Amino acid sequence: MTGILTFYWADDCGAMLQAYALKQYLETQGEQAEMIPYAPVKLTGRYWWCPLSAEDRGGAIHYWPSRSGLKRNIWLGVSFWKRKHRMRRFRRRYLTKRFPVRRAGKLSLELYGHVLVGSDQVWNPVITVDLDDAYIGNIPKKGNCRLISYAASFGSASLPEAYREKFKKSVGENFSAVSVREKRTAPFASELLNRPVFDVLDPVLLLGRADWLKIARPPSEKGYVLIYWTEPNESLVAYAGRIAAQLGTRVIQISFPVEKKFLDRLSLCIEGGPAEFIGYIQNAACVLTNSFHATAFSILLEKPFLSFQHRRLNTRIEDLLEKLGLLSRMKAGTEIPADEAVWEPIVWDEVRRRLGEERAFSCRFLAENLGDIL
Repeated sequence: MTGILTFYWADDCGAMLQAYALKQYLETQGEQAEMIPYAPVKLTGRYWWCPLSAEDRGGAIHYWPSRSGLKRNIWLGVSFWKRKHRMRRFRRRYLTKRFPVRRAGKLSLELYGHVLVGSDQVWNPVITVDLDDAYIGNIPKKGNCRLISYAASFGSASLPEAYREKFKKSVGENFSAVSVREKRTAPFASELLNRPVFDVLDPVLLLGRADWLKIARPPSEKGYVLIYWTEPNESLVAYAGRIAAQLGTRVIQISFPVEKKFLDRLSLCIEGGPAEFIGYIQNAACVLTNSFHATAFSILLEKPFLSFQHRRLNTRIEDLLEKLGLLSRMKAGTEIPADEAVWEPIVWDEVRRRLGEERAFSCRFLAENLGDIL
């Protein structure tokens, strides 16, 4: 049995779809795989009706309610609950129905031969509120389980100095093999750990178009301009409006955060979960985004797209686009591209070839480190 320790708990389409993809891939290879239901309040609280913010203060976690988050959720009203219901439905159907464990010290890995930690930003201390013990392997009851990181991410090319010694000691001692998601992260992690570290694909890219369309729930509408962002972007909205006007269609936004100032220029459709996320990309005329997973699914579904630079988090998108020969699809965050930019032809045969090579390497990493399982 192989366990997967990742952000399955997040009410976030990318987080749940990468968890689904890794589990699904292992199962197609004949392995029995399951999500390890680790979901600490310091992480899950940010998705509550009254969201909780958390901060590490000298080893103790302090919590406080997010007033802005509560105001947003009250304003969203029924849409918030519909979205949450669809997230929960996907999680229970495809990931796990098990009751969550809230503390790393309460976890037991003794039933597993291997545990894959990742993908997603499991090693980003900003997200995990300090380096979380579970994701760096500080779990008392490990038994004979082998820990392997698969496509784990710092969220950037390196780790802040304050966390490096803890990471080096814990991951160095607890993990039998290490891989990361970003190409530029691998040399840094390798030097820090003094061992080989490989860069592999995000799990969503281990599956193909046909695999994803099986679970997609597309809307009835087609041909709209789709926005999916992780931070609002004025240039992106302006460009989307120009393209939509040319097509005679509307601009649809399906992501958080929500900015009220843009609502007169786009249609907000945020009630969907992961299956709806895939469906909206499937039926879009084009996709405009600064999200890694929206970029990845635009590629998987072979949609016209542009990725706009995030103010801070560009490493993972740029690395993926570089690997697949698509760096021209990345635009500056303050740039309004030429109208024809999103329609510039993509040689999908070449993209598929490159993706196939990267996928083969990633699958080989899993096969070699899971031993006789795969």
